[in-house]
Amino acid sequence: MAEIAEKRTSFKKSIQDNSRGDVLGKMLAKDGQITRSQLKEAEEIQKKTNVRTGKILQKLGYIDEDSIIKFLSRQLSIPIADFVEEKPDPGAIKFVPWELAKEHMVLPVRSDGKTLRLAMLDPTSMKAIELIGSHVKQTIKPLVIAEEALLTAFKTYYKISDEEHEELVKAGELDDKKDEAVEEIDMDKFDDIGGIISDASEEVEIEQEIEDEGQLYNSGDAAIIKLVNGILLKAIQQGASDIHIEPYEKSFQVRYRMDGSLFRAMNLPVTIKAALISRFKIMSNLNIAEKRRPQDGRIKLKLGKGKAVDFRVSVLPTLFGESIVARILDQSNLQIDMKKLGFTSAMLTRFMALIERPQGLILVTGPTGSGKTNTLYSGINILNKPDVKILTAEDPVEFNFAGINQVNVRPEVGLTFASALKAFLRQDPEIILVGEIRDMETAEIALKASMTGHMVFSTLHTNDCASTIGRLLDIGIKGYMVSSALTLVLAQRLLRRICANCKIEDKDITPQVLLDAGVAKEQVPKFTAFKGKGCPTCSGTGYKGRLGVFEMMEATQPIKEAITAQVQESALLKIAIKGGMLTLRMDALGKVREGTTTMEEVLKRTVLVKEALPAYLQNPDELTFEDGDLIIKEGNTDKNFYQLLQGGLLITKSGRIVGEISQPGEYFGEMSALMNQPRTATIKSKGKSIVKVFPGDKLKQTLESYPEIALNIIHSLITRLNDANKMLARVGERAPK
Repeated sequence: MAEIAEKRTSFKKSIQDNSRGDVLGKMLAKDGQITRSQLKEAEEIQKKTNVRTGKILQKLGYIDEDSIIKFLSRQLSIPIADFVEEKPDPGAIKFVPWELAKEHMVLPVRSDGKTLRLAMLDPTSMKAIELIGSHVKQTIKPLVIAEEALLTAFKTYYKISDEEHEELVKAGELDDKKDEAVEEIDMDKFDDIGGIISDASEEVEIEQEIEDEGQLYNSGDAAIIKLVNGILLKAIQQGASDIHIEPYEKSFQVRYRMDGSLFRAMNLPVTIKAALISRFKIMSNLNIAEKRRPQDGRIKLKLGKGKAVDFRVSVLPTLFGESIVARILDQSNLQIDMKKLGFTSAMLTRFMALIERPQGLILVTGPTGSGKTNTLYSGINILNKPDVKILTAEDPVEFNFAGINQVNVRPEVGLTFASALKAFLRQDPEIILVGEIRDMETAEIALKASMTGHMVFSTLHTNDCASTIGRLLDIGIKGYMVSSALTLVLAQRLLRRICANCKIEDKDITPQVLLDAGVAKEQVPKFTAFKGKGCPTCSGTGYKGRLGVFEMMEATQPIKEAITAQVQESALLKIAIKGGMLTLRMDALGKVREGTTTMEEVLKRTVLVKEALPAYLQNPDELTFEDGDLIIKEGNTDKNFYQLLQGGLLITKSGRIVGEISQPGEYFGEMSALMNQPRTATIKSKGKSIVKVFPGDKLKQTLESYPEIALNIIHSLITRLNDANKMLARVGERAPK
């Protein structure tokens, strides 16, 4: 009893010490979880919005909810509510009316008649504890609970409607506009881009009449500044990922890349070319006088107190002036919800299980612009918790995240991926992200780190999972090291998503197109594809947004053994498919069936690899026979057909040798499957031989769908017929006349 009383006294003392003003904020600041200036900023917003201080601090990115909950539990010596382990008692719910629970954001959990255990969003609220205590006439024992768990419990135990639940979710949200300062750019000023271009052109022409020194000095003119801001803001508004500013001999154009495809956004007068390029270079802190060499820079555009967008700028000298490409790095558009990236539920479940292992190597592969960075950030963001140390080396750092230590690689000063990795190992991390494995030194350190208790994430520029292993072996890494360290290889592409507003069935796709794309013949009649017909929502393109298609190769035991043996990429791919891996084309066709992308996108972004054939052709059984072993018996009715891989075979009929099969790759035994008749000959092994066995009931389908295999079978058949004719001719010549 003394211990309980002491805990209660401690709880009340912690609250009473901070009784004036916001209790939680002051407790967090006192403990060093946030700074005084951060608390002051949150308090100012709280006065205007009436949103809880804890929620404001989370929204500003100063602390996460999990840290607040654990802090309160530790500081106030109260448990964390876990409704999985201990479900609320429906009888206790009746003690607190819904309106009172809603007002103070609490939920009764259990009561013994004297003490009520109460889950609270803010257990520092003495007002709520006293009011509910006097209402139920019991002693209140608080528990701290996460907001999402509390709102879900409201819906379950108080039976509130979806609309009321949604209102509660929105009630805790900050209105971004309320806390934006006066430096916010008025977007309406940039609606008339054509007028801004005309103003810039006229201003430059006037300057040229006065100044003969060229256009360089016009980069500070108000019209040019306004035009450059307009180009940047229009790209953000339209959801572009890149801005291309391209000078030609008689034209000067701006193109935006949206959903992976470029389209022309505006034509600019050639007269403003130099002034506009100089303005971009000034904003990017580049040398405006240097026009002979490529330069890289960065622009930070503030759109208000609550939002800033970065642009990664590349300047390249071309025949008719400098070309500029600006990659838009808008963190608000970064999709880090794995469920929305395009993973199937089974693939996502497996991916989550693999990245949560204590050590290993996760490789994400694909060409530039295939979404590798997004997938990596999504993965490490899931693992980003207060008790986990995460270090990243990137070139450059595109987005910054709270709780993750990010390093910008700078080779010019000796800070390479390899040197950063070496330093990381002395920083005691659990998780390491390496932007890209480019050389043997980086690869070796990454692999060794993954084998010594670290989870390492990285990327490679390869086309698929099998070629990723080949690349590591090519740069000099031993097969046994790769197999020991590797956990997962994920290849990916981004496909445009069909606009949901104008999606219709695509009736123009012929059965032949489906067959050529890799759809099985039996699935063609019931295969339905969709497309977007074009509408104002998608600017007439039929597409809105993008989704990923993935090829996920887990390092299972058969895969590890194949990597150690350094088998060919084609053989590794076969083993992976046999283990259940979907190729990029297979996953993409699944997205077509779901109606999320088009067949046009699938054919454009993925390829049907030779190995992506039905399982019975990719992974047939391989049998080894000794000299004289029986393979096919005359008169049997089995229908399998075979392919010789190694050694030789004897063909006998009625006990007499009538032929041999000695050419590797030659097919035999197909006639019984084709004619549906018993075997007409016996085939035995001549010495040691290895053959592949294929199911005879699939032979007709194979001949119809795979011409190359059909041609080989026919060639084998003709070869045997010719050999039989020659043998008969020799027998005829020896026969007595």
